[in-house]
Amino acid sequence: MTGVRLNLLGGFGLRVDGQEGPPLPRKTRALLAVLAVDRGRPMARERVAELLWPNSGPKQIQGSLREALYSLRRPLRGRQVVVSHDGALALGQDVATDVEEFERQALAEDLAGLHRAARAYAGPLLAGFPQLDEDFADWLALSRDVLERKALAVLGRIGDLCTATGDAAGALEAAERMFAIDPLREEIHSRLLDACGAAGRRADGLRHYAAIAEMMKRELGINPGAQTREIAQRLRAEMDPPVLPERPRTEPTPVGAPPQIAVLPFAQLGDEAVPSHIADGILVDTVCQLAGLRELQVISHGSSLTYRDPQVDLRQVGRELGARYVVRGSMRRRGDVLRLTTELADARTGAVVWARTHDTSATLDFADQDRLVAQIVNTLAPRVQELELRRIRGQRPDTMTVYEKVLLAREHLVTIERDRFAEAKTLLDQVVQQEPEYADAYALLADWQGVSMNQGWLPYDNGGREETERLARLALALDRDNIRALVLYAHRRAMLHRDYDGARRMFERALDVAPGTAHSWLYSSYPFAYNDDPQEAIRRVQRALDLSPRDRRAHDYYSAMCVAHYAARNFDEAAAWGRRAMAEPGVWVATMRWTAASLAAAGRASEASEIAGEALAVAPTQRVANSVRNSPFSNEARRAEYGKHLLAAGFNP
Repeated sequence: MTGVRLNLLGGFGLRVDGQEGPPLPRKTRALLAVLAVDRGRPMARERVAELLWPNSGPKQIQGSLREALYSLRRPLRGRQVVVSHDGALALGQDVATDVEEFERQALAEDLAGLHRAARAYAGPLLAGFPQLDEDFADWLALSRDVLERKALAVLGRIGDLCTATGDAAGALEAAERMFAIDPLREEIHSRLLDACGAAGRRADGLRHYAAIAEMMKRELGINPGAQTREIAQRLRAEMDPPVLPERPRTEPTPVGAPPQIAVLPFAQLGDEAVPSHIADGILVDTVCQLAGLRELQVISHGSSLTYRDPQVDLRQVGRELGARYVVRGSMRRRGDVLRLTTELADARTGAVVWARTHDTSATLDFADQDRLVAQIVNTLAPRVQELELRRIRGQRPDTMTVYEKVLLAREHLVTIERDRFAEAKTLLDQVVQQEPEYADAYALLADWQGVSMNQGWLPYDNGGREETERLARLALALDRDNIRALVLYAHRRAMLHRDYDGARRMFERALDVAPGTAHSWLYSSYPFAYNDDPQEAIRRVQRALDLSPRDRRAHDYYSAMCVAHYAARNFDEAAAWGRRAMAEPGVWVATMRWTAASLAAAGRASEASEIAGEALAVAPTQRVANSVRNSPFSNEARRAEYGKHLLAAGFNP
């Protein structure tokens, strides 16, 4: 892609010929934003001065403006980014902006065009931009409001068109985006709850209503409006479904597909009742989050809601729903504590193969429920994978189905053992030959490529980067909401291209699809660690640990925490997390480097030298010069400092 691209929605970004643009002073970025938003009418220099240098004299303004323009010309090799018209300033013709793209698409009458407009609106204008003078702040607030109203209008039209065509899920998605943009507007509340009801997601609607009521009370000191309350009452009345006709028998899952799993309603034990909308809400959320992982086929909660009898024969459930595994649980309330017990059973035998107990507050607000469900899902899904691996153990690869090959390849990739990595590549190549539209296989191949480069098993060059990107893009093209593909693509954008803004947007999309996925929170920490916000990186890794405290890939979490604390200059803390990661199986060579660098930075030279020796034994060809050149740190000084710490640890120059 050639030319200059200016992104202002959701944050500031500049790309030149498809690559990340040079860092610019904040006043220069503000100048570009002002000219982009008011594009189509050149802006008088006096108006620019009022916004950016309001307290300066004429000579100082002239010098400041000259300096801002010079800061553009030199790194952009003379491109006409800003041009002058009769004493006024405007963006050059070869500069494309996301604001202009959004406003053009917002005029569309068809659903496809409106969806393009909605995708173009990535967030508030200049989100996270540093504070400038009051005049600029007023201009920014007004401009944000104008664009926000246009985005709400676009999403409202999308919702109306989806409703008219019977697309309840599309209408709900549009309403949820409207709520995220403006959570205090009454008409959006009504639209959101109506959309939940139309989509059959009444429990979600009631959870939204609880969040709305709490927010309105906190922010405005008032209750939700009458129309919103009426819709909530209707949803609550509809929560207990009528008796359904006898269910038709479901055919068993095909041998070559991921196993089907059914999640049954949670039984209530004890004398203190738990509201039915909470119990059913946990059921619905568990089904939705499991389905988002793409690793299981999850039976619709509408089919499983009727199995409320806690004494039901699980083998019968498996036969009637075609499920290989069944999840059921119980709730017991005692005062302010709610205890949830979850069991995973093999539907063929009825035997319980895994169980876990979670305690939480009996009041269970929106955030508590999300965290509880995420903990269930993040521990449940790996248990199913272990059972499936046990089932296929000993089979020859040529007798395996496509799904079984992907399952085994994923297990090989966890080990970080070179021979098993080679076997994973062979299996995945066979999968894409047999099923060229299997998105997960391409996502795993992208992971294989990236880890192989980090381990020193493949050259860390442009060819390797391009192949990693090609595979990740292909996975997303085949399945745009594939969590694994989204997370891996975003991670590689940060690691290989230092495209932190692009990576963050992709991570947010992954978290929109499945907000409780621990790996999304984990890997989203890296762009913050590498781009001068290590405290946010630490917070995100901690969130991931909270969601999956017993993850079988614990070293991934500890390694990320090591990097985050190193970026925060908490070198002793970073070393402690690095050592913790190294005590786990399947540790990366990169983790050894970060741990050794942390120890060297903390003045613990002998310990650093010992770990450097371990790393060099695994990858003897690694060089500090390559590590510095390929380091994802945005700051050149931090990359150089990292190299200095590696040399002090004893790595080869």
